[in-house]
Amino acid sequence: MKSLPYWFVGVGSLFVLAGMAWGIQMSMTQDFTLAPAHAHNNLIGFVIMTVYGFYYRLVPAAASKRLALIHFWVALISALVFVPGIAMAITGKGETLAEVGSILVVLSMLIFAWTVWTNRAGLTNP
Repeated sequence: MKSLPYWFVGVGSLFVLAGMAWGIQMSMTQDFTLAPAHAHNNLIGFVIMTVYGFYYRLVPAAASKRLALIHFWVALISALVFVPGIAMAITGKGETLAEVGSILVVLSMLIFAWTVWTNRAGLTNP
């Protein structure tokens, strides 16, 4: 079975590929209306997921805890909800999904902050 850091980075790589394709599509059509959603896809879906994965790789003790798996699912769901929610809000189709997604993104970051601060020993030099 693949490790948790693998899944964070692997999913992040899929988000960035989708973001690149989306950026190319926007460039080809010269329609940049959804650029904020595209940017959040790359930031939340790729950058943050990858940072989470690298942290869990650097601190295996943190990755072995049940909270880390919960963190993965909250982070993944938040990206999958937030980005389309932003697109919907921009196009006037409602803001609820963006609001729910933003709460999930913050929850994911709170879990990460808790994990970092409760695993301080994992990053110290021996």
